[in-house]
Amino acid sequence: MEHNGRSRREPAEAIDPRVMRATVGDDPQFIRELVQEFVPAARSEVAEIHAAIGGAEAERVRSASHKLKGSSALVGARRLVELCRQLEAAGDKADWPAIGVLAAGLDGLMQDIEIAAEDYLRNN
Repeated sequence: MEHNGRSRREPAEAIDPRVMRATVGDDPQFIRELVQEFVPAARSEVAEIHAAIGGAEAERVRSASHKLKGSSALVGARRLVELCRQLEAAGDKADWPAIGVLAAGLDGLMQDIEIAAEDYLRNN
């Protein structure tokens, strides 16, 4: 993975229905609801991370990254999980240079996830 959180993968790989089925069971309607609820919640957490950075609040960066990491794992958003893991660690150490580099990749990664979620919802 590149430092900005983006990789050469297609947006369709940004979430993984196999992970969702393994986590919550093979209930297509429940998985649809999970995807529908994940995107706005993740966007909110990304905004929280950006706000925490703007306020120079490392603990808030750590906390929001931890929360986003957990919800991202439920939908199989592996790249976002990894980025959040790194952000959480950087927030724990108040490593502002690392936080800045990592946070720069959040919005693009969220765009990939939104595209993948729209595709999933359209086709399932």
